[in-house]
This record gives sequence, structure tokens and C-alpha cells, in this order.
Amino acid sequence: MNPLSFIAQEAFIYGYPIVDGYNVLYNYTLDKASGEYKAPFNQVGHNRNVATPDDRAVVSMNVDTPYSFVWLDLRAEPQVLTVPSFEADRYVSVQLIDLYTYIVGYISPRTNGHGGGDFLVAGPDWRGEPPTGVKAVFHSPTQFVLALYRTQLLSPEDIDRVHELQNQYQVCGLSAYEGAPPPPALPFAEVRPIDVRRDSESLEFFTILNAMLAYMPVLNDEIALRRSFSEIGLVPGAPFAAPDEAAREALVEGMRQGLQAMYGRAQTVRSSAEIFGSREQLGNDYLSRAVGTLLGIYGNAAEEYLGVGYQTDADGRPFDGNRRYTIKFAADGLPPVGAFWSITAYNADKFLLRNPIDRYVINSVMLPSLRRDADGGFTLYLQHESPGAEREANWLPVSADAFNLAFRTYQPGPAIMDGTWQAPPVVCVA
Repeated sequence: MNPLSFIAQEAFIYGYPIVDGYNVLYNYTLDKASGEYKAPFNQVGHNRNVATPDDRAVVSMNVDTPYSFVWLDLRAEPQVLTVPSFEADRYVSVQLIDLYTYIVGYISPRTNGHGGGDFLVAGPDWRGEPPTGVKAVFHSPTQFVLALYRTQLLSPEDIDRVHELQNQYQVCGLSAYEGAPPPPALPFAEVRPIDVRRDSESLEFFTILNAMLAYMPVLNDEIALRRSFSEIGLVPGAPFAAPDEAAREALVEGMRQGLQAMYGRAQTVRSSAEIFGSREQLGNDYLSRAVGTLLGIYGNAAEEYLGVGYQTDADGRPFDGNRRYTIKFAADGLPPVGAFWSITAYNADKFLLRNPIDRYVINSVMLPSLRRDADGGFTLYLQHESPGAEREANWLPVSADAFNLAFRTYQPGPAIMDGTWQAPPVVCVA
């Protein structure tokens, strides 16, 4: 392989999560006309309802928990997040994610109970002491962090209470928290984003990567790697341009090879625990980190959430909406979770698909409404057309062509974590 292509392949795999994450940051925080805009830096924006087919900035969004978001700019000072107390039977979490897409930490029932509180998030340059009243401090290796809030919706009638909780999610700078004057705001070097899934051979990829690396101080064990990237023009904060057509072709070939490696790794993923987590958990496994973004950026760490299926049907075949499928749960076979579980259907691009009953998920909250089998268990019907009025309570509509499924377990129990409990198979019946 051409030496430039080899470096480009490594840089593409390394940078894929960073470039895709910038697309989210741009649409959520910078472009008010994007249709996905939420709020400026250091202000909380909300999705007031669960995700719909109109939400297309992030793939594989869950439809159990309305999201709230804040992109934290930590350059001038740390930011303090305030979370209210909430009910013991409700799941509320704040997932903190750096620009690499490593998980910095969680505020959740697992880590903090249901009591809420004030939590400080600091960037790589901060060396101060937290003020009295702060319950925990999170240190990020990058200057920007996404705080991703999930607030469980317990029923359609529960939406007003979800909004009440969302309205209490507060963010303020450390100076304001301590009653001091704020430091000067710092400019942000905005560049045009790309949809790397649809434009995976655009050399604008490296323009974006250069811009974002300026906010990502070099980690000690990546000094040599980042130095090698400079050989193809990857210099934090600098303009990017390939020197000639031969170099451009070599770089694009490296990007192709990188994407091919990602697709290959994606075929071997057995659970979300392999591709999402902290830097301590994933280490320098950049390929798995990139695959996590490819399959669904900003997934949870295993201790908070575990995806337990499904990649294929019981016979190892890709899902096809021209066929009909069932999932059979025994009466004693429900996922052993501390919070909740859900099964969501997506189209081939991992976005929600409009359907005649506006149903995208079947989850544990819906158990009382599901039709039970004679043995006390229940059967789910996954198909494009209705399975008939008597079975529609258990119908999860899917695309008329290729589709994807996500089986999510929140606060998974030991039997899920160690593999003792296995998800029932998706069986093709016609």
C-alpha cells in the first residue's frame, strides 16, 4: 500500500468519530437553520418528545427517553450541571462524551441515586478545586463535551412530568456558580460539516479533523501517531490541502481501505460493550471506536446500558421487510434489568420509519398492553404489513425492504452482563 494511503487509512479510522461528532455539534449548536438546532454552547436544548422519523442528525436514536442536549465549551472555565431529584421508578441519566466519543462519565441512578445535585465538568487545562456543593467532578481530555440527557417516559400521559424535569436541567459557568464575573468568551473556528456516511471519500474530512484536533490536546500515548498524521497534512488548526493529484488519489484510497476495515469489524461485533465506553475501557482500539460511531454514535457503556441484539435473524440472514418475523418471550424470560428494556425498529440507514400506527418500539413500559400467549409469555410480530387486528397490540412495524433492530437493556443485571441471559431469537416465519 502507498505510504500516504496507509497513514490516511489510520487517520480515517481514528478521525471518523470526531468528524461525525462535529456534524452533530454543527447541526445542534451552530446552524440555527439545520432543522436539528438545539441551543448555543453551554445552554440546554430539548427534544420535548421521543425521537421521530424527522430526527436525522444521530442514527439509531432510542424512542424510550426524550433527549436533552448541551454542548459544553470548557475552554474558558468549567461548567456546572444541575440535575433535579426524580422518582425512584424513573430512569434519568446524563452521559458525558468527549470529542473522541469516549465516555467521560455518568450522572444516573447507578452512580448518584435519584437525588440530583450539582456536578462540575472541567476541560484538560483546569487545575482548580471544586466549590462546596458540587457532588462530583468530571475531567475531560478535550475542550468540548457533549452532555446527553435521557429522561424516561413512563406513559404517553407522563409527558408533562418529563417536560417538568427537563426544565430543571441547568448549566452555568463556574464563575456564575461562585458569584464571580465570567471570563471572556472565546471564538470557535467553524468549518463546513460533511455527512461522512454519505460522503466517505470527501477530503473535507481532513479539513474538519484538523479543525477539531485544535481542541483535543495530544494524549501522551498518541504523540507518535499524531506526528505520523502530520505527514499527510493533519496539523491541528491548520488548513488542509493535498499537494497534488497523486496524493489526493492515495488519500482517498486510504479512506476506502479504512471504511472497508470498519465494515469488516462491524460484522464481528457481539455487543455494544465492545464499541462504546471510556478511554480506559476501549484503550487505543480506534477501529472499535469508529465502528461504534458507524453503528450508532454516542452509545452507552455496558454498565449503564447493554445492547443484546439483533444483527440478523435466527438463521443468520439480514432482516428483510418482504418477510415476516416473530420474537417469542417466555413468561419467565424477560430481560433482568434495573431500569427498562426496549426493542426498536429502524430502516436500512438506522433512522425511524413512518408507519400507519406510529409505533417504533416495544418496551417494558408497554407490557400491560401486550397480548399474552396461553403460557403467560408473549409473541412480538415484526413485519411491514399488519398481522391482523387481533395481533396489532404486539406488532412492531418494519420497512418494506432491509431494516435494523436494536434491543436495549438499561442498567442490565448480572445475567445480561455475563451472558447467562440471552435474547430470544428473531425467527423468520414466512
